[in-house]
Amino acid sequence: MIPFPQTLHASVESPGVFTFAVEPDHPAFQGHFPNQPILPGVVQVDWAIRLGEATFGHLGPFKSLEHLKFQATIQPLEPLELRLSWSPEEHELGFAFEGLQGRKSSGFARFATTP
Repeated sequence: MIPFPQTLHASVESPGVFTFAVEPDHPAFQGHFPNQPILPGVVQVDWAIRLGEATFGHLGPFKSLEHLKFQATIQPLEPLELRLSWSPEEHELGFAFEGLQGRKSSGFARFATTP
């Protein structure tokens, strides 16, 4: 499990909103890619789901990813905002990573209903 950035800050006023910048020596950048590090998409999805559970409680068994889009790379020290939304009716966690120049990635994680 890749650790969260040291600068991760949860908004008190808006649950599900996080601000952070990933430090250059963060383990997520190791080997991805030398001399031009970018934050892997799988790490972005992992952080969104884990922070979703920390914010909204247990989401249920993971089912699928939908409408997953990676629009721009995330580089070290780039100021970011992660916005999460939970729809209990749809069992769906929405997420969007935003940078200073706009959207970086977004998608929906679906979870199975539990009996």
